[in-house]
Amino acid sequence: MQQDQRSNPVVALDTSIDTLGLDELDAFAQQGLITSVYAQLPSGKEATVYCCRAHPATKRKFLAAKVYREHAARGYRRRTAYFEGRERAMKTRTLRAIQRGSAFGHDALAGVWIGAEYDALRRLSSVGADVPHPLAQCGRAVLMEYLGNGAGPAPHLHAVDDRHRATALYRRVLWNVEMLLSEHLVHGDLSPYNILVWDQRPWIIDLPQAVDVRFNHSAFELLRRDVESVCTFFATRGVPTDPGRVTNELWTRYERAEL
Repeated sequence: MQQDQRSNPVVALDTSIDTLGLDELDAFAQQGLITSVYAQLPSGKEATVYCCRAHPATKRKFLAAKVYREHAARGYRRRTAYFEGRERAMKTRTLRAIQRGSAFGHDALAGVWIGAEYDALRRLSSVGADVPHPLAQCGRAVLMEYLGNGAGPAPHLHAVDDRHRATALYRRVLWNVEMLLSEHLVHGDLSPYNILVWDQRPWIIDLPQAVDVRFNHSAFELLRRDVESVCTFFATRGVPTDPGRVTNELWTRYERAEL
């Protein structure tokens, strides 16, 4: 086994563990949140996710550390529908640096997306939505509740074919979409691939691109797309759906402040 050469490393590395985000993982360990990395989980192209052994003080057995790759921020920036509204909180110097694509701008942009996911998780968790509870953010990493057990992570919705529970899952997913709207958020990329199923509930994940309805002109279109994606999937499980009606009802209730 190849030993990490830094002082007090979180984990001794072997070929099964990626090297992404070791500084962030060490920082979480020094904060008394994790003690080691248990496994590297199947991850997307924009981030690597680790299952970490939680420090006893957290009263959890495992936690998940999501570490963004360097190219992730550039990918989100190219999707202008997701970026609109975020510039309002930026200083002029920072926004210009991002527009120029300087090294400072790239670092600032990465912080925007990572901070956006942490903030969305924090807000949604506080109102009881089915999202992983966030514990900390450091650099390009977010430490959050782990969904799964020692045998492996919770499955994605697309891999679950339980027609007896399909209607209940469908209703709960739409309830979560409603909870996002109540916090002025639209996920913007919702699909069966970023919904986990654990404890008989659907859990919404991957929220860096979530947009603020109040400051983004594409919010309704993104909501429509999210609902269509959910409805299309559950229709294959025999659930009657009407994405147009659902979208319009949700939007109308939001506009009337009824959520």
